[in-house]
Amino acid sequence: MCSERRSTCCGSESTRNCVLRFVRGLVAVALVVFVSACQPLPGSPAGPARDAGLSPVLKRMRDTYEDLAGGRFVSLADFETPGQEALFRCVGPEGAEGDRPQPTLSILRSRNETGAGGLKATLRGPDDRLVFDGKRSPSLALVRDWQPYALLLMSVYGPPEGVLLEFSIASGDPATLVWTRTMTAGPGWNLLRVDLGTVGEWINLADVRALTWRAPQTAGPIELYVDDVILADNTHHVLGEKAGIGEMYVLTRGRRIVVGARDRFELAFADGQIVAWHAGGDANLADPDGLGPWPVPLPEDWQNADSSALAYDDPAHYADWGAVAAATQKLIEATPFRAVIEGRWRFIAPGDKLAEPPAPGEVGHRWHYVIYPTGAVGVQVTSRAPAAGWKTTRVGYAVALNGRQAFRRVDPPPAEAGPEAASFMLLSQPGAERADLCWILLRAADFRFQRVLASADDRRLAAIVGEVPAAPRVVVVHQFRLWPWDIDGAPEAASLAADVWDPATVELTTGRRVIDTPGDLDGDGYNEAEGCYELAPQGPAVRFRLHPGPHVRFETVCRIHGTEGRPCWVYARGRLVEDVGRDAGDRLLLRLPRGMQSPLAVEVHVGAAGAKVP
Repeated sequence: MCSERRSTCCGSESTRNCVLRFVRGLVAVALVVFVSACQPLPGSPAGPARDAGLSPVLKRMRDTYEDLAGGRFVSLADFETPGQEALFRCVGPEGAEGDRPQPTLSILRSRNETGAGGLKATLRGPDDRLVFDGKRSPSLALVRDWQPYALLLMSVYGPPEGVLLEFSIASGDPATLVWTRTMTAGPGWNLLRVDLGTVGEWINLADVRALTWRAPQTAGPIELYVDDVILADNTHHVLGEKAGIGEMYVLTRGRRIVVGARDRFELAFADGQIVAWHAGGDANLADPDGLGPWPVPLPEDWQNADSSALAYDDPAHYADWGAVAAATQKLIEATPFRAVIEGRWRFIAPGDKLAEPPAPGEVGHRWHYVIYPTGAVGVQVTSRAPAAGWKTTRVGYAVALNGRQAFRRVDPPPAEAGPEAASFMLLSQPGAERADLCWILLRAADFRFQRVLASADDRRLAAIVGEVPAAPRVVVVHQFRLWPWDIDGAPEAASLAADVWDPATVELTTGRRVIDTPGDLDGDGYNEAEGCYELAPQGPAVRFRLHPGPHVRFETVCRIHGTEGRPCWVYARGRLVEDVGRDAGDRLLLRLPRGMQSPLAVEVHVGAAGAKVP
């Protein structure tokens, strides 16, 4: 399991494999980040005050590149003064310059918005490389410490037919480490954006030694033009910059969306995936290529297959879905109550543009994440296969963790075997105050089989569960519990899982259930994907009694429809409930007291539109 097929390469992995791995390689190139209702960057003055102390070249850069608007940045090369071309050199596969023509300044190809100069380099074939390491320069050097920055920007000019580039960043202390990604440069000038949070998972950003470009698919010489190589800190606080303990915060940094609850957990999203999970320390608890859940076409004998047959990240799984997997991610909702993010992988032909909004029936995968500050993360995964289908009869799901953090699967005791035991997988770290992952599955019958396997280098621990019929459209709901940190045993995990697979009974006396909300898979008024009960008032009120049944209810969230623009008052056992919020559509969200074991009477009073809350 845990295939080595990665687009992000480290150490001695072969270049050929990197180029072929388009599912993660080309995905990052097409990544688009949308942030709903973006506001001006805090502390970013406009006009002359913002540009005070900047040279004319840097002012033009700030005006041209949106990522430079509100934070610090440094130009590694702008090619506006002679001598900068000596920072670069053209070399062969052995690293020697030989008789190759070396890079020169160009005034024919440059980003005119930022100046008159660019860099021209001639690569004589697919094995030639353009290297930015400063070894030819007698007076200039490459900035080595990239830790203060979140993003690398560079402008690359593509020929009329476009070009596929292999781009690498190498560090040198304590050993040579190399991160590599394939990128597509279309005709004309392209702004390429590299997330340094991703790069930093594989190399030492405190000691960057070289940047390298190669055109592996060219048959002959190619002229490569580069301009404006820039490091930037583009951090933008969307919510909760001064959040207290347990409070939500949301920010964008590099190409990532970061969501967390202070002193509980932090999740970073890139390429539509959770690529970092931090809790109580600096270590990334997730596989940096993505936590999942990943849809996996399962071979017939997958329960007994060897590791290689269960490579959840093998690009061959989706080779017939499209030539390029284009990833987008969008922050839909960000409030102190919760955050909602949508990630998509859409399989398209080279050169095709993404339809916004996505076209109905578009081939690909969609992850809909709902993150609560209590540590509950709902994920609805929707996969729509092409006409040729999945090429297997069953689909499973994989979750990948940092294998060096001592996660172990906790099995329920034999006495607890049954549907409840099969509805979750607990991956726990030994010791107190260490985060655990409780992976809750909605339909236990679909997840009868489980495997947990490690990569050969122990870097990744991957769990695979199955199986679901491989239909043209597959929809499965998952929930992660990332907090509290003491989900160390099966009884605790089973109680948390019951919130999802066996929801409480809602006895309505006033109002109605809303059964057609996206995410309510069985139309019963409980939204499995978003972890909330869907209700609507009758007249000015909703009154109901919540029966917890045989389980302790840890996370009871209700959404009240028809409350847009209307003040609301919520009471439980006659006491005012203050843990309330609004969703992106301005509908009331409320969270009932934790640890509920007995029936609870709840009243929601809805005022008239425009009325003020006393």
